Amino acid sequence: MTATAETADYPIQTATARGHNSLFAAVPPSIVETPLPEGVNGTFTTLQVMGDCVKGFVGPDFSGYQDSWVRQCAEQITFGSSNDLQAVFGFVTEWIVYVPHPINAQVVQDCRRTIEIGSGDCVSMSVCVATLLASLGYQVRFVAQFPNDETQYSHVYTECFDRGRWIAIDSVAKDRPLGWSQNLPDGGFETTWEIF
Repeated sequence: MTATAETADYPIQTATARGHNSLFAAVPPSIVETPLPEGVNGTFTTLQVMGDCVKGFVGPDFSGYQDSWVRQCAEQITFGSSNDLQAVFGFVTEWIVYVPHPINAQVVQDCRRTIEIGSGDCVSMSVCVATLLASLGYQVRFVAQFPNDETQYSHVYTECFDRGRWIAIDSVAKDRPLGWSQNLPDGGFETTWEIF
């Protein structure tokens, strides 16, 4: 998750589409580009847009947690599972391919686009996890990580409140179990971002 920009023209791209995944119908994408502030303000702007994607507040055609299509996907993904979080985590790690965002741009996709095209960066994969779980009634939030050896936030993941505690869901860490999050070096820190 890149938060620092060389210029004020560093854009945040929000996109929705009914894309390339053969399981879903294709519809042309809608892409909105907005300049992203420099430094940590860029990260906070990205986190705000991510939350707005989960809520379905970003136009023109974003699909949030109250969208019946998203709810049906979440119900299909968790059908027969004794652990909704594990089912959603397993779905995203197995079916969504991690693709780094373009240089000098932060891409934020809604959940539906990420599922339909089958790829996204840590931002879009986190939005996907959060939206699916929110559609099932779970409380979710984002966590941005700032290692001490970098000059910016570098990663984001989702947390979900379940059974009295917050559980990390880092869908980029495909070889790690549900609940794992990377340890930060001394001096590194995390920022929690509430969605609702």
